[in-house]
Amino acid sequence: MSSEQRGRVLVLAAKAAGDALVERLTASGYQCASTERETGLAEMVDQLQPEVVLLAVTAKRAAELLETVRKTDKLQRLPVLVDQGRARSAEAFKRLAVDDFVRGADELVPRLESALRAWRLKEREERIRMRMGMLLEITQAATSSLELEEILRIAVEKVGQVTGTDRCSVVLVEGSHARTATVVATQEDPSLVQLDIEVARYPELRRALETRQPVLIEEAQRDPLMAEVRTSLLPQGVKSILVQPLICQDDLLGALFLRVSKGEASIGRDEQEFAEAVAGVLANSIRNARLHTAVKKKREDLELAYVERYRELNDANRRLKELNRLKDEIIAVCSHDLRAPLQVLLGHGRLLLEGPLETQQKQSAEAMIRQGRKILTLVESLLEKGKGEAARLSIEPRVLDVAQLCRDAVAELEILAAEKAVSLRSECPDSLMLIGDEVKLHEVLQNLISNAIQHASDPGVVVVRTQRLSRPDGDAVRVMVSDNGVGIPPDELHLVFDRYRHGPKGTGLGLAICKEFVELHGGEIWAESPADGGCTFVFTLPLAQEAARNPRPQPAPGAAPEQPRVLVVEDEPEIAAVLSEVLRSKYRVEVARDGAEGLAKARASRPDLVVMDVFLPKLDGLDAAMALKSSSDTAHIPVILLSAHQGVADKVRALNLGAVDYMAKPFNAVELLNRTERALKLRQGDKDQQDKTNSLQRRTGSDPVTGLLDRRGLLLRLEQEVARSRRYHRALTLAVLRPDRELEVMPSNMAEVMRKRVRHPDSIAHLGLGVFAVVLPECNADAARTVINRLMPDVEQVTSIEYRAAMADVSQDSDPVEKLLEKLGAPPPEVH
Repeated sequence: MSSEQRGRVLVLAAKAAGDALVERLTASGYQCASTERETGLAEMVDQLQPEVVLLAVTAKRAAELLETVRKTDKLQRLPVLVDQGRARSAEAFKRLAVDDFVRGADELVPRLESALRAWRLKEREERIRMRMGMLLEITQAATSSLELEEILRIAVEKVGQVTGTDRCSVVLVEGSHARTATVVATQEDPSLVQLDIEVARYPELRRALETRQPVLIEEAQRDPLMAEVRTSLLPQGVKSILVQPLICQDDLLGALFLRVSKGEASIGRDEQEFAEAVAGVLANSIRNARLHTAVKKKREDLELAYVERYRELNDANRRLKELNRLKDEIIAVCSHDLRAPLQVLLGHGRLLLEGPLETQQKQSAEAMIRQGRKILTLVESLLEKGKGEAARLSIEPRVLDVAQLCRDAVAELEILAAEKAVSLRSECPDSLMLIGDEVKLHEVLQNLISNAIQHASDPGVVVVRTQRLSRPDGDAVRVMVSDNGVGIPPDELHLVFDRYRHGPKGTGLGLAICKEFVELHGGEIWAESPADGGCTFVFTLPLAQEAARNPRPQPAPGAAPEQPRVLVVEDEPEIAAVLSEVLRSKYRVEVARDGAEGLAKARASRPDLVVMDVFLPKLDGLDAAMALKSSSDTAHIPVILLSAHQGVADKVRALNLGAVDYMAKPFNAVELLNRTERALKLRQGDKDQQDKTNSLQRRTGSDPVTGLLDRRGLLLRLEQEVARSRRYHRALTLAVLRPDRELEVMPSNMAEVMRKRVRHPDSIAHLGLGVFAVVLPECNADAARTVINRLMPDVEQVTSIEYRAAMADVSQDSDPVEKLLEKLGAPPPEVH
């Protein structure tokens, strides 16, 4: 065993004793050095690099030298032994904090061996602990969100600390046969980062990349592999080199490079194992970074392609719009040129009828006039289509009786029905007033009745019926046009209104236009195939709501009349300023800047009148008006709506939602004051009227305690949604929320809390005793569960009661709506 392997001993003793000990230990295979003076101790320690210290002096001198040893950096962690063989008394040494005592010559070597084994074992454990800690830090950095360059910088720094190397670098390559590599991180000189090197100039790196195996150069000055570069290594004093390839999933990514140039230091087995573990972590991190970069580049390429495609489609769309405009112009010109000669023909036909004609001649003249009128109607319709999309989707609203409109349409088409041997009749006994465009609704009826006559059997029967519907948000009319024809297969009912796809007999564009016109009035239209045969086309329209007309309360005798309070809701500062200036001449005015703020101020201050724009940020003016009318606290406040868009469907919707007036911008100041004064006369001003409002809400399906739907309102809404979901094959989920105990006092903000967590089309009802039901259209059970789970914590917090929820998709459930509620645990009607 060599002296290097046996151990290195620093002897601190007088010269004679020290020389004797050094001679004996050297003979036993130890490498030794001896001194008694503190001067020159540091140089001796640097040369010897001792592993154990042996004191062979008197007790007093041993204490002095021990203090020096503990203050020297390279000696303070080493084991210290005391040779007591020459001491007169061993008691004096017991107070020294040393690791062991040598009491005789025969104990010297065994004691040294024991101390060295213990120290080396302790050092090994410390190195292992340090390596594991460093490896953990490198792994944490590699799995973090740090950039790759920062991860590699941390890694080379930690590896250099553990292995004691003077250079630690990471070089990356592209492919297995790369001729160049890039230094991406280095411990020695950070300025070398991103330096490109030739693989051929580094034989140890070249072999590691070719063989994909670690390459260890223990003696760089003698290793044959380094012969071609030995002259460049001599000035640098390079001793050992380790190149560890970076490989992940068989992809060669680069190498971890370690170099030692310090004296007796070397790269041992422990350093090699540590480098291999670090290489595995870094290889995985580098591969992930490259994959991320590739995905990012692919995404950028796709985004660029998307932008280019969007530009192409945008250009194509612009060209199509231009072609569509030219088509509309051609249709308009042709229709206009056709109308003039048709009017002449009809005029001469009427003159013929006024003269003396035989029976057959009279019938022929009547047929000519009838068909001429039909052609003229088609030309008028074509002319309207030629005006373009915006014109077709605009309406000229006025108050009209839809029942009378049905009766008139039936009377006009009786001759056509008689020619086809079809019995046409109307069953519209009641007057049903709504606000709509008479021309467009007349066209809807004519299209539906004409189609029914065309498809009726022989003998044919076509019936037009009207029916009033009660709804929580206002009454509506249902118009049904039925025939006794062969009907439409159920799986094709949803195609009849498609502009580009039709049922088996192809009904053309007429039904698609009917759908547009009905929806323009805020209604719905669909087709049904009754069990007894035939086909029924049904559409609904909201009826006009009559606002309450109550005189304002008169001030007490002798009291000065208080100015009414008007809330102006307008997002344009200039228009808001004009409105405020005009209204302040007669009223107290408060301003809100958006729909949500206006709704909050109306609920808080209860103004006498709200003047509100239709198009507002955060909350649309129409939605805000509906929210005011649906709450018992604010339902009595009259609302005047403003809009810069004239002739749009908003006027119909506004008046149907309960607004008392609708004004177009720009407005006249005198007209504004007159309409404001008229609206204020509709203000509900006493408690009796409030009770009447609550009663009305209960009758129309609204709960006056919460402002939510009551049971009756829920059943009406649920019937509508179930019919719609079955008709259009869409999901519909019903949820019931039950408290663990009865809710005795309903929180005042319950409706606001619940509405915040649901979607706009969802409906909420209070069934009494704190039980709530939620209707979620076009929402499957999984999505509904997410909505209810979001709602439940808020309900439990505001009520301080735990709730349980039950829900189910009821779109295909054939049970009555009451049965659907019962299956989900809702209380029966008599409970509340």
